Amino acid sequence: MPGKEGERETTSNSKPRFATPLPQSPRSDILEWRFPAPYSQYVLTGRSRAAWHTSFVIPQLNLLLDAGLVVNNLRPKHIFLTHGHSDHTLLTPCFVTRADRPDIYCPKEMVWALEAFISSKTLLNKGGLITADDLEAAADWNEDEVDEVEVEDHQAQAPSQNKGQAGSTDPAQADRDWDGKGIRPKGRTSLDTHVIHGLTDGETIPLRRAQTFTATAFACDHTVPCLGYVFGLNSRRLRPEYRDLPGAKLKELRQAQGAEAITAPHLTPLFAFLGDTTAATLSVGPDWLQDGIPVVITECSFLFEEHRAQAEKTKHTLWADLEPVVRRFPHTTFVLVHFSMRYSEDSVRRFFAELPDPPANIVVWADGEGEDDVEASRAAS
Repeated sequence: MPGKEGERETTSNSKPRFATPLPQSPRSDILEWRFPAPYSQYVLTGRSRAAWHTSFVIPQLNLLLDAGLVVNNLRPKHIFLTHGHSDHTLLTPCFVTRADRPDIYCPKEMVWALEAFISSKTLLNKGGLITADDLEAAADWNEDEVDEVEVEDHQAQAPSQNKGQAGSTDPAQADRDWDGKGIRPKGRTSLDTHVIHGLTDGETIPLRRAQTFTATAFACDHTVPCLGYVFGLNSRRLRPEYRDLPGAKLKELRQAQGAEAITAPHLTPLFAFLGDTTAATLSVGPDWLQDGIPVVITECSFLFEEHRAQAEKTKHTLWADLEPVVRRFPHTTFVLVHFSMRYSEDSVRRFFAELPDPPANIVVWADGEGEDDVEASRAAS
């Protein structure tokens, strides 16, 4: 019997309709690579494309390198941002939390903007129903209470939000608000979800949750303030004057004087991570590169000489400029990332695969199985 006007007629054969997925490769666009021995316990996982997103995690170090993408379900507590461009920072707010605040390291010049960005995201997440003043009240801090939180630089924190100074970015006001001893009043950053450390060229800091590791910042050649980071492993080694002594004598000295008396601190650079930069940053031969650092993760945005003008204008790396550096340091593995979106994954793979004499010490951050290989694999199965 026909239904009433405006009613949809149903039958026992009615079924819901579903959207159709876009065709795509069954292979993940998130890639991973294991460091060479003797550091094969460390695994680099992530994705990087210029002007889209760059982000890598190394779970074994609780480490996030740039935050243009949420790579997986991990939320590392050491976050290192190279510069402020959104393809390297856009997803930073996803990694902050009051329950377990991460340490965020970035160029000192961008600290205020990053703090404002994270705060604005929180306000937006509340649908505009709260204000910055509400955030301050929610922090519930008491001027008589002190939260013993280490701060690298008191100016590297959120703008003052004292009454009458909400949102102030005046450095002089910031100096008056802080005691200069690396201690901040509880909740002064309103959110209290993270601690930002502004770094400059040459600064070295320990990783709080991987205490045998340090990171040293170095300047990169880009259009905005940009840092790279050298991550090193701290250990103790026998002092030179004791190295020729027999084992029994060393044991005797260790028992009599203690291990620290016969050993000295030693830093072994493990890998470097470069932000956006020209090849000049590496071609000058920094000490850590000349000393044989095992791994360098660096951008290689442009592949062909026809794109040199664009590379120079935007201060990115051209392969022709990077290649001499790669060949000059054959014992260092160069992980090449951040290819321009003008190149397909397959064209990147083909470019390096078809080099007449490809360097043996490169890892290309692109799927090594090309489209033709995928089709052949499907046909075979």
